[in-house]
Amino acid sequence: MSHTPDLPEQYVCKGCQAIYAGSVLKRADTHHFEAPAECSACGSTAFVPLEQYIHEAGQSA
Repeated sequence: MSHTPDLPEQYVCKGCQAIYAGSVLKRADTHHFEAPAECSACGSTAFVPLEQYIHEAGQSA
């Protein structure tokens, strides 16, 4: 059996649409991902998971 590496969750900055790989957090024996605290491009603190981005983008702010 071969090992398939986990892909990190990705997050989209709601301010400038930059995409970030989530930071890895290890809890017990599982890994979780977290959005960055702040966008290094525009300073925004609002992020949405990449897979939800298309749904968020269609809504008014």
